[in-house]
Amino acid sequence: MTDPGRLTRMDEYPRHQVGGTFDSVVSDSVHWNDGFYFTLGDRDTGASLWVAIRLYANTDVMDGFACVIIDGRQHNMRWSRRLRPDNDDIAVGPLRLDIVSPLEDLHLTCGDNPYGIAFDLHWTGLHEPHLEDRIVRYSGGRKVYDRTNYDQACAVTGTITVGDRTLTVTPESWVGVRDHSWGLGRTGGLEDGIAPVTGRDPRRGFAMRQWTMVRMPDRVMFWQFHQQADDSVDGFEGVVIPLDPTQPRWRYVASHATANRVDGLPRAADTTVELTREDGTVDQFLLTPVGWPAYLQGGGYHDGFNDRRGRGVYRGDDHHEGEVWDVTHPIDVGDPAGWFVPRADAWAENFATCVNLADPSDTGFGHLECVLAP
Repeated sequence: MTDPGRLTRMDEYPRHQVGGTFDSVVSDSVHWNDGFYFTLGDRDTGASLWVAIRLYANTDVMDGFACVIIDGRQHNMRWSRRLRPDNDDIAVGPLRLDIVSPLEDLHLTCGDNPYGIAFDLHWTGLHEPHLEDRIVRYSGGRKVYDRTNYDQACAVTGTITVGDRTLTVTPESWVGVRDHSWGLGRTGGLEDGIAPVTGRDPRRGFAMRQWTMVRMPDRVMFWQFHQQADDSVDGFEGVVIPLDPTQPRWRYVASHATANRVDGLPRAADTTVELTREDGTVDQFLLTPVGWPAYLQGGGYHDGFNDRRGRGVYRGDDHHEGEVWDVTHPIDVGDPAGWFVPRADAWAENFATCVNLADPSDTGFGHLECVLAP
């Protein structure tokens, strides 16, 4: 008799798409994963919070992280546990996510831990989430990437505590952005014994990458693209979501961006983005980072974790680690332990102001991922 799997709470809902239970997934790839990414920034203080929780069905792992950037310091903590039998609980270490109302209201908390980070935050969607274009990539006939994402700007309320300092989070100066993604990604298992990807790596080769979601006075704007050295653009997607749900969404169809660098380094002091509407009208926005960059290697990205094996790898039934970095320099991270690995493109993320150059009163704030080639 084959293993029937086990029941999860999701199996109560009539949403099955395969013959098994929600305990397993159709793919047997170790790179299959599903999870959440939360970012939160304060326009007044420059403080920010970066949190993720992911499930890896085929490595039997759940991991998560929280990075708090405040006063030029990035406080990191990373947690990992065996996924089953507690895969109904979206919780790892002190991190916990409770879905109060799907697609609308989430409760994200971090309880007692050795690293002095705590938070209790309610995330309320400002709009129905935006479902990004699905991305599927093949290499030499082998599927290597198949990803679905949806994104949502949120009003966030609650508190964040780092050491003896507690910040009160309100929608007046804070903006939250969240992402839920699933499918075949670049994490979840080691590459030992697997032939390397052939041809050009589609993750690299750009002169500028942007992934941006900002809250403006009457709308939320989202765009992403890779811009090449010859100014051609790959993978552009742009949408405008009115905060009035009775108003229709509309899309931008093209983009072009220029960045002023900090002292010639691969870090943008500011970026001017031109977005073209379907009727040919071009809107121009100036984005200026606020606060300090977030280096998500502190959360396990880019072969992070102290063992350099990245996310989604089994490290025991209950693993945790963390540290504090100095991120006051534009690209050099002060890591007392010495395990941070610098990247040539100094990959990091920020929160930023967004100003409509045709109407400076039309100003917003949100998540800006702007990565520049060296």
